[in-house]
Amino acid sequence: MKSDYQSEVWVTFPAAPFQIGFIYPFPVFPQSFFTLIGLCYIQAMPMLWRVLYTLEHIIENKGIDIGLSKLSHMYNLVNHESHRFLFKHKPQKTHPLLKVTKNDTHWRNQFFFVRRDSIPNGISLPKKWNTQAISLSHKQDSPVTAERVSAFWNLDPAIRTFPPRIKDSQEISSTSYTMSISPRSIKKELDASQSMPERKGMSTRAKDGSKRKKPSESSEGLHLIEQQLHEAVSEKFTEIQILQGQHLADAEERILNLQTIAAAKDKRIAHLEKESKTLQKQILLADITANKER
Repeated sequence: MKSDYQSEVWVTFPAAPFQIGFIYPFPVFPQSFFTLIGLCYIQAMPMLWRVLYTLEHIIENKGIDIGLSKLSHMYNLVNHESHRFLFKHKPQKTHPLLKVTKNDTHWRNQFFFVRRDSIPNGISLPKKWNTQAISLSHKQDSPVTAERVSAFWNLDPAIRTFPPRIKDSQEISSTSYTMSISPRSIKKELDASQSMPERKGMSTRAKDGSKRKKPSESSEGLHLIEQQLHEAVSEKFTEIQILQGQHLADAEERILNLQTIAAAKDKRIAHLEKESKTLQKQILLADITANKER
């Protein structure tokens, strides 16, 4: 069966939430999102699950009450293709969460079925996919929404970063270059670094008396730049995928229209052929009748 299989007995679960650390029943925040929107779990793309997981992690560890109205301040819910949904951050703002937009592979084929009567609230879970346009903008702000939004943006970027539980083979990270270096070159660099004598009493100030920048500070700056670059590339890649999905949907619609026109034409031709045969029979009977009369 495919992932969009509709059943009164079975419910389809994606593997993505369980791979990153979720367990069922899902926590209050992600479950309230699915209940409000009316989405099937299988309709949520891995990026959406990572956003919900990171926000739930912040709720548990930082005590910031992140409601759905606050979520609507950060993201728009986008129909990617074939009624699969993901989050896209507001255009006028930077990405609220880091490392949630990486490219996933083979996620469409990673799902399984569970009997509804074997899990909590399984009977009440949606049985059909939500194919309607969905928006989070109808959530009304409470008086403390602005305060919660401000508290969220004041969090350290490390806290607003998705904590991966598993390593994806397609993840673009700083380790990609390291893993591509051969063991021989690593050994040469290691031997060279070990052969360098230590300088005792090395001063931490330059010749002009100014204080030198610690290596850890520069490495942190490089890591932040690399992280921002990765987020920007991932975001653009997601936008390209969305555009490709839209073009594909348009092409499929045009093909369907052409197939409909072709089917109507074939039906019309068959009808005309039938009328022609009927007319030929009538002409033949008229000739026979005329011959008999003569």
